[in-house]
Amino acid sequence: MAREKNVGVVAMKVPAYGKLFKNGVLDGMEQAMGYVLSLEGVHCCIIAAESVKQLESNFKVAQAFQSLSSEQMTAIETRTASAWQDNTFFRRWT
Repeated sequence: MAREKNVGVVAMKVPAYGKLFKNGVLDGMEQAMGYVLSLEGVHCCIIAAESVKQLESNFKVAQAFQSLSSEQMTAIETRTASAWQDNTFFRRWT
């Protein structure tokens, strides 16, 4: 629908506030950022950083980005499928 309306897609909360890195669900930002940027139609992502060091690290990951293969995408989907309930959150805006 976004493509149909000529609207860009921005991925947010890519590592689920870091929850996807706990308990070994994902190995690092290369997988989290790599996955979303490899999705068809996603144009960019917004990643929060808690320190300058983390910001610099995220920047390096973005610079080195190369689209993931379908096998890599499937592997990440498999790893996150079992942990989705632990990493899903709802924020009520009132």
